[in-house]
Formats: sequence, structure tokens, C-alpha cells
Amino acid sequence: MTRLKVKPICAAIMLMSAYAAPVLAQTATATETEVAGAETVPAAPAAAPATVVQVTGLRQSLRSAEDIKRDAAQVVDAINADDIGKFPDRQAGDALQRVAGVQVGRDRGETSTVIIRGLPDVATTLDGNEIFTAAGRRLSYQDLPVQSIAGMEVYKSATANQFEGGIAGAVNIRLRAPFDNEGFVATGYIEDRVNQTSGSSNTSDKHSPGGGFLVSNRWNTDFGEMGALFDVAVNRDNWAFPVQYVDRPDNVFSVRPDGTATRLGNTGPYAPAAPGDTLGQLPNVGGIYNTGQRERQSVHGAFQWKVNPRLTASAQYLGMGYQGRTGVNYVMSNATWAPRLTDVVLAPQGSACATPQGAICPILAARAPGAQFGNAYDWDPYTASSTWGQNERTATHYLNLGLKYNDGPLSVDSQFGYTRSRFVNDTVIVDQQVPGASASLYSYGADGHGGFNAITTPGSANALQDPNNFVLRGLVQNWNEQAGSQLQWRTDATYRLTGGGFFNALTAGVRLSSRKASYHGAEGHADFTGERPSPIGALGASFQSLVPGLDRLGGAWYGPSSDFLIDHADAVRNAYGQGSGRVPNDPGRAFDQRERNATLYLGTRWGTDVGGVTVDGEIGVRVIRVKRDLRGQARIGDAVSDIDLSTSETNYLPSASAVVGWTEDLQSHLSVGKTITRPNFGTLNPALSLVPSTVNVPGSGGAGNPYLEPTRSTNIDATLEYYFQKNGFAQVALFHRDIDGYEQSFTQDEIIDGHVYRVTRPQNSGKGRLRGAEFGVQKFFDFLPGPWSNFGAQANYTWIDGENQSRTAFDSDTFTTTPLTGVAKKSYNLALLYEGRGITGRLAATRRGDYVEQIAEAPFNQDRVVKAATFVDLSIGYEINDKVSLQFDAINLTKAKFESSLGPYMPRDIRYNPTTYGVSLRFRM
Repeated sequence: MTRLKVKPICAAIMLMSAYAAPVLAQTATATETEVAGAETVPAAPAAAPATVVQVTGLRQSLRSAEDIKRDAAQVVDAINADDIGKFPDRQAGDALQRVAGVQVGRDRGETSTVIIRGLPDVATTLDGNEIFTAAGRRLSYQDLPVQSIAGMEVYKSATANQFEGGIAGAVNIRLRAPFDNEGFVATGYIEDRVNQTSGSSNTSDKHSPGGGFLVSNRWNTDFGEMGALFDVAVNRDNWAFPVQYVDRPDNVFSVRPDGTATRLGNTGPYAPAAPGDTLGQLPNVGGIYNTGQRERQSVHGAFQWKVNPRLTASAQYLGMGYQGRTGVNYVMSNATWAPRLTDVVLAPQGSACATPQGAICPILAARAPGAQFGNAYDWDPYTASSTWGQNERTATHYLNLGLKYNDGPLSVDSQFGYTRSRFVNDTVIVDQQVPGASASLYSYGADGHGGFNAITTPGSANALQDPNNFVLRGLVQNWNEQAGSQLQWRTDATYRLTGGGFFNALTAGVRLSSRKASYHGAEGHADFTGERPSPIGALGASFQSLVPGLDRLGGAWYGPSSDFLIDHADAVRNAYGQGSGRVPNDPGRAFDQRERNATLYLGTRWGTDVGGVTVDGEIGVRVIRVKRDLRGQARIGDAVSDIDLSTSETNYLPSASAVVGWTEDLQSHLSVGKTITRPNFGTLNPALSLVPSTVNVPGSGGAGNPYLEPTRSTNIDATLEYYFQKNGFAQVALFHRDIDGYEQSFTQDEIIDGHVYRVTRPQNSGKGRLRGAEFGVQKFFDFLPGPWSNFGAQANYTWIDGENQSRTAFDSDTFTTTPLTGVAKKSYNLALLYEGRGITGRLAATRRGDYVEQIAEAPFNQDRVVKAATFVDLSIGYEINDKVSLQFDAINLTKAKFESSLGPYMPRDIRYNPTTYGVSLRFRM
């Protein structure tokens, strides 16, 4: 660990140990909050009576989560909040990383995916009801702020009463409700965050403000007890996310002993051009400076009415909005097509040189002199900058109406939900080239990644920083709109049996839903013929901007301004001879799907005593009948076909679980069952989206697969859990998954309209297996004397072993054994906790181990592996008084990066995650 990484951690530990300082000698009284109505099995509210959890600060909030874990019929871990100040994170995904066995994926400075036990597919529900964003099956966790959340449960095994989907597991989010509090409550916060960008010293720190408030109350009336809650939050984020990439090679070179090289071509078999030459391959090197502004808003309202002691009615509304302006700024100097190279440095002979086409060593560094091969603008290397100006927005509305009836042995919970979500993206892309440029570059440096030494022209030592060196190349404009809507109704019933027999309750439920997903859009291309104008000459000085760039690529470069592309899109279109406004809708990209779902489940709860050991559990089956209609258009190569499918299927998902109470404090969870994950609507969309090629770089594209099957899994889980007397637990968990049809992506070259495109499509793989063990402990050190008892710790470690039968090519019936993509073999979460003397603190480290991102990347069929990364976050809160607290947060103190490679001397991406510091003032009345 470097000195720069150690310093912030040491400083954090010192801050959290500040209880001994004289200035904090006066004790502040912790705020007490009573949370009523927290259900022990939120996915099926009728399954168990409500419990009352007395929450007092972080310590007792953890204990209430332990109670959920201990009392649940399945394997579950939970996180609760006693008030907004105890969540140091902005969005739901940020908080989930504190749950045992959960890691998160971060992209562009925010949490974008949730991973349970190494698997990325996770179903999400709001109070047991399905929730999603736009045309997807899953919620975008970035859209939901923690202010609206009362708690979250991560289910690692399933029971029949839970919503199906997610072979990795499921996350249930409990929204706040007015009956959670005894009476009037008002909370709020204002905050500012500063994002520090790594990898780009030219980037200034960016401020990101946020704020929100919540008010809740309940009253006794002549018509029964009523309660209402309202909360709103607005968070803005100004961000930057630099990426340096090393793309795959397109050609093979014959390298002489003196370090010069001649291009042989991209079609084997290959042979050295002269005796003593070595075959080498040079990848393309470039970078992306992603930057933008985004704003997320949420409005949440809830109403509860206890009509009488037996009947309670409720209504919930949640609205989530997102607006983003993004600049995706590319820079490249593609030397792989250069006819000659000088100053070539080859990787040492060894395993890195072994390819299916013989010994071809990676070229680690080279100089590519500019070489003209056609008209005045046809040069190798192809040196250019490109900007995508993206304007996008999302609006999601969720409404839920519910009735709960409880009379003697019978409990019934009926809910009706409606969700509507829409996403819109408008993108304008302009490329600009530096003709005649020479490049000195490296694909493998001291830290294992690539970069530029120099990009020059005869008249400029730094060609990318002179705006007059550029000429305009092509224009690409595209747009798409995605929409999703759903009506869902479910009723869950529990009938408790009397008489003390083996079976103590019967459970049953029904769920009906109608889901629609649609996509439409278009893409257009334009270019100049003949003489190419300069960007400034065609569109004015404000068209170009100096992008801060990446340090390893020589710093800043000039590129089209993303703001200009968004705000003056018509001027750009007109300069290319195109009409104003969007490209006309392309019927070939339209996609519509309707999915109707009818579900019935039946189960029973049982319990007995075997030799003084209590054993109880559930057994049941969930039956799902699905009918779907899908329409779209597919294209493979130049073959175009209309898709109009009507299919149906019935899935039977049996499950059984048991909780074995060995002693008062020692228990086990045992479960076995089947789960299913249906393909995302986007991956079913057959429409082909293409990115055109440049003069010497193939185009790329992607499409879905309407013939994808669900992924099925048979799961076995077993735990041994010990609960300490005052707080905390220790556990060991073992799990096994037999998986069939895991979804994987395949990339192949397709000739479309005479041009070569690298097209990626998904397909089901064969059978796979995943097994592993999870070890965890959570405890406040109340057994220590004095102030040391204010410390606590959370730790969990997950080990996974998995393999899969992958197809050797798209549509191939031949399989080979490969790792499961996206599954890390080792991962852990560690956290040091402190609560006392008015201070609440948490210093956490989250590590996700190495994992395979793509199987058999072309052209040499090597697996692309993502390197393990450890994120360290800090949160410290100080209660100024019983109503106001001050919060300090720091995210990614160690400046952890995303790094991928194909093996020694063959890096791919390095993505620089920002470090974020935040200060907030929070109040509670």
C-alpha cells in the first residue's frame, strides 16, 4: 500500500478515535426513535405479524436488522435506518454495499449495479412489489434516494411467497410510512459534495449540492387513526470519469532486430518477412474523458388509515426523475494500420506471445510516423478526437394502494400497484481529425497500462492542443425512447392453525401483472465530400473546447464541445447539409413486448421440537404462467427479418426452508429451492444498432436476441449463526447453485453493406455451477471497559468457485468450460464502527476480487479479466444537539480504479473512479 493510500485511512482512524479529546468530553444524548410496523418478512407482509423495534442510534439500528435476519424463514441480511442522519449515502445502491455478501459496481462516480455473492442479477421490490426503470426489469438504484427508505433486506434464498426473479438473490426496499413514528416527525438535510478526479490533473474539483426534507404525522379521528408522510429530495452531481483504453489489434507486424517493423496484414497465416524477424501485434491506444452534470429528484408521499383494529388501508406514491447532460470525449491515435513502425519494444518471449495463430508477441511501445495512403485526409495513424453530446432524462412513477386485514387467525394483505417509467436520449456525435500526425505511444507502461508519449505534426509538437490542426470528419446523430408500464395486483393470506400440531399456518397468494416495454429510435450519418473544413471555420470558435484529458495521454486535447452539440444541434446538422430536428423514426429499430403474468403460490409453516432442539420452517411452491408477445426486426449481416413471436411458459418453483434453534443463541437456516431469471427486455430487442467505421477502424454494433430463454437455478443454502447476548452475530454460510442458461455476450465480425462490424449479441450458455462459503461477524465491543465499548466492527468474506459451459461461438452447439462472467472468486467487506459521545462513525473497506468480464475476446480468444479493487469509505456524524447533526463523508479514499487485461503485457481499460468528500447538516424535530 502506498503512502498516499495510507494517509487518509490513518487520518480517518484518528478522527473516529477522537472520543478521548477534551473538546468532546461532554456526552450528547442519542436521539431515540420508535419504529413501529416493521415486518419480519417484508416480501410477504401477511406472512408474520408486525414487530415493534425500539431504535436508538446506529447500535440499535444494527440490532433491529439482526432481528430481521434471525426471525426470517430464509437466508437474509438487512440494513435499517433510524433517521436520515444514519444513512451516509445518497442513493439506495450506496447503502447496500454495507450489507454482508454484497458488493456494488461503480460507474461514472456512482453506484450502478448490485452484486450478491458474486452474481450480478438481482431482483428488486418495493415493499414486496416489482419495481423497474424504463424498459428494464430492474430498478436503477441511482434514482432512489435513501431519504425515502426505512430499510432494505437482501434475500439470498427464496420462499414461495416472494416475487420470482434474480438467481443472485433479491433486494426488498421498505419505504417510509407515517405509522413508523409515534407522532409528528420532520427531518431534513442540506449538503455539498466535492468530486476529485483521478488521472486528470487538469480537472478542477467539482461541487455537487443536495438537499431534502421529510415530514410525517399521525392523528386519532372519529373515523380511525390516520397518518400522512411527505418527503422530497434533490441531488445534483457534477462529475468526471476518465478512461484510458487499449483496444484489440487489427494487424500483425514483422519486427526486425533494430526495432523497425512492417505491417503484414490482418489475415493469417503469418510468417516473418525476413530471417530474424519476430511477429508482433500492436493494439490501438486512446482515451475517453467522460464528464457531465446530472440531477436527480424524488417525491414520495404515503397515507395510512387504520379504519378499525382489524383493517388498515394505505396509499404510496413515489416519483423519481433524472436529467443528465453528458460529454463523452474520445481521443485516439490508431497506429495498428500504420505501414511502418520504429522504436518498437516487444514483450519478452513467453506465454504472452502464445496465440492460436502461433507466436505473436505484444508490442509494448512504438513510434508510428505519419503515412499518407489516399487523399489529403487518408493518413495512418488515424489521429482524431470525437465528442458525444448526450442529453437524457428519466421519469418514473410508482403508485401503490393496499389493504391489510387481520382478524384472529386470518391475515390478508392485498395491494394494487401501477408503474410507468420513460427514458429519452438524444445524442449528437462529431469526429474531427488531425491529418499527417505521427504518434509515439505505448500499450504497456510502468503501471501496466498504455498511453501517448507524443502526438506531433511537422508544425506542432503537441498536435492535439492546436485547434487549427483539425478538420471535420463525420456526423452521427441518434435518439431513442424507452418506456415501460405495469399493472400488478397481489393478495397474500395467512391462516394460523391452532391445536399445537406440526403445521401451524397455511399460506397462499395470487399475483397478476401486465407489463409493457417498448423502444423506438433512429440513427443518421453524414459527412463532407471533397475538401474538409476546419471546425472553427465551419461552426465558429465556440464549437471546440479544451478537454481536460488524461495525464497518461499527454493531458488536454481539443474536441467538439458537448454543450455546443446539445444546445446548437440544429446548427451542427445544417453545417453537414442535414435538416433540423431529429432523424426520422426508424421502423427497423422499433421494439414492443407485452408480458402477462399469473402467479399462484401455496405453502405451509411448520414447527416441532426434536430432542430439545426447535425446528420450524416453510414449504411451498410458486407457479408462474407467462404469456408474451414480441415484435421487432432482426438483422444479421445483410439478412433482415421481421420478428413476431407469441410464446408462453409455465414455471414451477418449489422451495423448502427450516430454522434450527440449536440453543437460545445458536441457530441454522437451511433452504433448497428453484429460482428463475427472465431476460431483460433490452437483451430481447433484436434491433441492430451500429457505430460506423472510420477510414481504418472497423465499426461496431450491438443487438439483442429475441430467442433468449430464462436462466434457471437450483439453490441450496445452509448457515450456522451465533447471536451475542447484547448485540451482534457471527455466521458461516455455505451455498450451491446449479445454473442452466446463464446469459453471455458474444462478439463476431459481420459484413453489413460491404463494411466489417464487430457485433455483440447475447445468448444462453449451457449448464453451470456456483458454490461458495460466506463468513461474517458483526459486534459492538460492549465487553470492553470505558469508551472502548463504543467501538464495533462488521466483517464478512465470501469465497466462490464457479464454472460454466459456454458456447464456442454465437449459434454454436459446441461448448467449452469457462469461468462464470462477472463472478469474483474472493470478496470481502470490513467496517470499523463507532458510536458514543455524540459521534457516529464508520470506516469501511469493500473489495471485489478478480473476475472475468468477457470470454474469448477476439482476435486471439483470450479472456478479459478485471483486476480486484478495494474501495475505502468514511462517514462521521456529530450530534450538535438532539435535533441537529453534522455529517462528513468520504468515498473512495484509496482512489481505487477499474483495471482490466487479457494477461501479462496486454492491458485493456483503466477507469479512474473519483474521490468524493461531502459535508451535510441534518436536522430532526
